[in-house]
Amino acid sequence: MNKSEATKAQIMRAAIAQFTALGYRGAAVRDIAQAAGVNIGLIRYHFGSKADLYRDTLAFLAEQYNAVCLEALAEARASGSAEEVIYSWLAAPITRWRDAAVADGEQVLAFLNKMGYESPELTRDVYESHYSWALQEWQQAVLDCFPGLSRTDWLWCLTSLRGMYFNLVAHDEFTLWGLPRIGDREAAIRRLASDMVALLRTYAQG
Repeated sequence: MNKSEATKAQIMRAAIAQFTALGYRGAAVRDIAQAAGVNIGLIRYHFGSKADLYRDTLAFLAEQYNAVCLEALAEARASGSAEEVIYSWLAAPITRWRDAAVADGEQVLAFLNKMGYESPELTRDVYESHYSWALQEWQQAVLDCFPGLSRTDWLWCLTSLRGMYFNLVAHDEFTLWGLPRIGDREAAIRRLASDMVALLRTYAQG
């Protein structure tokens, strides 16, 4: 990593922390610059506006996020297990994240969760261009495991799954319901995947 790349990584690391803690609107460029130990001019030079920094950071994270999730999915598909197909995608950012120069997997999940709820209008275009194609591949893999499952029932289950998943992985001290942080997230994700398989089978059987 050369000096320019290191500076960009430093800025993105600070941006993720500020956006996650304060939300998009609450995080000021000057605070991101201070947290990164750089002047505002460097942020303008490397990224442009705050919106550009936000989108570029999301896009940067997408490359590794998609890579680790699709790698895990390929192995799960080969196993023929519906539970593995669901678990593989949910656990991959935590268990397989390789390059933490900008953020580790748990920080990425907390960032994605915060931004998905607080700034959907800013997130949508980056999601469609960088994340959705890989997520659709996972969704199709799940549907292939449940031939009788309707698209409507799957989307209903997916909405429930997403809420429970991010409640498990995206909060540092307490969950949204005020429960203490889950100590063993991998085990909790495994249980969630198992429960979701049981629910999907019920829907698929009509």
